[in-house]
Amino acid sequence: MPVDDLIAGLSAGFCTTIVTHPLDVIKIRLQLSENSSLVSTIRSLHGSYYRGIMPNLIGNISAWGLYFSLYGEFKKIIDVHNPSINYFSASVMAGLSTSIITNPIWVLKTRILGSNEYKSMIDGIKQMLNKEGISSFWKGTIPSLFQVFQASLQITIYDNIKQHFNIHDDLTTLYASATSKIISTLIMYPTQVVRARLQNSHKKSTISKVVRELYSDRRLTSFYRGLSANIIRVVPATCITFVVYEKVKRALS
Repeated sequence: MPVDDLIAGLSAGFCTTIVTHPLDVIKIRLQLSENSSLVSTIRSLHGSYYRGIMPNLIGNISAWGLYFSLYGEFKKIIDVHNPSINYFSASVMAGLSTSIITNPIWVLKTRILGSNEYKSMIDGIKQMLNKEGISSFWKGTIPSLFQVFQASLQITIYDNIKQHFNIHDDLTTLYASATSKIISTLIMYPTQVVRARLQNSHKKSTISKVVRELYSDRRLTSFYRGLSANIIRVVPATCITFVVYEKVKRALS
């Protein structure tokens, strides 16, 4: 596993989380609410914009570090002549592995950010184990795996844009990361809403049940609840992630 990719990924995850965590809190509250607007959600937080930052930091640092390391390795292993197939296949493999390993962290993060039920990460872990069992940490795994395809789509677009311009500067990285993230988010966002609902549920629920509930509420618009906050969050977050990653990797090389 390349050390440069690992360190660059860890650095990118840390910087991105510190800057964008407040928007993540707002996004999750909107996804889990029934009728809240963006303005009312911001008001209801009462300044608690960095609530749950620890699981978010742990999750993003470990996820990005692991993802970029595995992505680099899988690209070498697959090594087909078509770059797009190589990028997409390597990203799917890296994403699936990362998603399964880090899912417990994201469940805990969603619970902490979505309510005031847990006093801390440790308290959340204890309560989930006592009340719901260890399987509760893998709630929402299937929708999370769908998110892998969003990440794979994004990284394929990103690497193709970089290859097209063949210029390794910050402006190209910003353009490639923002464009790839917007396109992939618009296509795959409904799976994020379904995943958040599943992970926040304390009862046994299924994907089909959550989909039916969302559709009966506001039809298709329910599946894009919190999209505005998410776009505002993910575009800067992605730009920060990839710029930091590329800069740190170049510095280490």
